[in-house]
Amino acid sequence: MQLTPSDAQMYWLAERIHSDQFLLYCFAGDVDTDAMRAAVRRRVAEVGELRCRIREVPKNLDYPYWEPREYSDDLVVEHVLTNHTWAEVQERLGSLVATSIDARTSPWRVHVFAGVRDAPRCDGTAVVVVFHVSHAFADGARATALVRALFGTEGPPRSPAPDAVSMSMMLIRSLRFPVRFARLVAAGRRAAAADRALTEATAAGEIPEPAAGRPLVGINTAPGDERAVRMVVCPAEELRGTGVTVTVAALTAISVALPRFLELRGETVPDRLGAEVTIAVDATGESRNNYRNAGIDLFVTEPDLSARAALIADDIADRRARLSSPLLMQRDSANAFVPAPLLKFGIDRYSLGEVPETVTGNTVVSSVNRGRADLELDGAPVMFSAGFPGLSPVMALTHGVYGLGDTVTIGINSSPRAVPDIDEYESMLREAIIEVRVALGG
Repeated sequence: MQLTPSDAQMYWLAERIHSDQFLLYCFAGDVDTDAMRAAVRRRVAEVGELRCRIREVPKNLDYPYWEPREYSDDLVVEHVLTNHTWAEVQERLGSLVATSIDARTSPWRVHVFAGVRDAPRCDGTAVVVVFHVSHAFADGARATALVRALFGTEGPPRSPAPDAVSMSMMLIRSLRFPVRFARLVAAGRRAAAADRALTEATAAGEIPEPAAGRPLVGINTAPGDERAVRMVVCPAEELRGTGVTVTVAALTAISVALPRFLELRGETVPDRLGAEVTIAVDATGESRNNYRNAGIDLFVTEPDLSARAALIADDIADRRARLSSPLLMQRDSANAFVPAPLLKFGIDRYSLGEVPETVTGNTVVSSVNRGRADLELDGAPVMFSAGFPGLSPVMALTHGVYGLGDTVTIGINSSPRAVPDIDEYESMLREAIIEVRVALGG
């Protein structure tokens, strides 16, 4: 099976920007790592989708392929803790999220931190499991399903491993370049027509306007190599029982905490502070990534938090309406025909050091509902889930919002260069969540 252009783009971009996902699950209890490794081995034997790796075409003459590989015990990595505290786990996670996985060996790996004391919602010891996965392999929803295949209480869904592809076949298929280029030209004409129609529909008010860029603030800077993460674990009712979605409640809390943080740094907060939010779109073709990013206004000049939340909800609805427009999909459909050498050439030469005049959002917010809390690890029940969206050349602070059962966790990923005291920002976010809950009547 060959990678789609969009998935290949994620794979090639990962060579320059850390984009891997880190899905964290905390289980209450002790675990025997050998027993866990054996359980993972048994499940992977049934889930062929997890028995794969990327195989590149020489000179990137064509898009890479998924090829089969066997399970090996190094896919489960045990991290030995020193003092076994939650603080130490968070410190170790800061180092972990600064790494990238080599999908040519495996697109996923499981990290285990056992014997953790004072973890949120856990009275005794806990086990923290992190599913590290290449974004080329899975988006947030797909990665969540893969974790369920590994740790669900029911048997995993069976799937076949990808078929092997010989080098000669890959090279023969790479000769399709002229055909693909001709299709790109034809698709480009259709895309241009769709773009004109999209512009007309937008002008007529039939489709919401595209989001405008936001002025840069202090966290819109190169993050460097170091990372620091924190987690705010909340009872779900604090964000769900307020008459708005979890995503809207979380964005409203961030709209309170982020300006305070910027002011503490001595910055002037712009009126148009915003967030780059991931919005799921309908799956098309065989792509493993089915989402778009959209700029959402945080409406920081609106003092009434209830009214602010309503404005944020309306803005999300507008962005979703635009992203789901058939005209927008037709305009972007030409991307599926870009020959691999052209796409790789553009990615390799894209300037990461150039600072834009505006950004889609001043921070990133990724929100995923990970479903019921019915996972277990060697008999230990899951208590909450978290994650840490990656940083990028002009994004040094991101947020992940993850629901699991009766909990919602906001994961914070940051650069110490831009956020020198992440504990202070975490405290501000906790206070903001309380304020939003009170304002929304939760």
